[in-house]
Amino acid sequence: MGKVPDTSGNMARCICGGCPSYPAEGGLFCAKGKSAKDIAKRGCLCGDCPNYKDFGLADSYYCAAGVAG
Repeated sequence: MGKVPDTSGNMARCICGGCPSYPAEGGLFCAKGKSAKDIAKRGCLCGDCPNYKDFGLADSYYCAAGVAG
C-alpha cells in the first residue's frame, strides 16, 4: 500500500465529496487522516479514485479509518 502525499494536485483529483458516506467536510482522507465526524457507512468510492489507483491503495473508508500506508 502506498502513501498518498497531501498536495493540492491530489486534493483536486480526490472524489471524496461524491461519496455516499462523505461526512460533509474535508477530503483526501487517505492522506490527511480520518474525519472528526462520525461516519455512517453507506458505500465507499475510494476504489474509484485516481489517487487510490495511482498510489496502489488497497483499503477503503479512509474517512473512518485514517491515513493510507
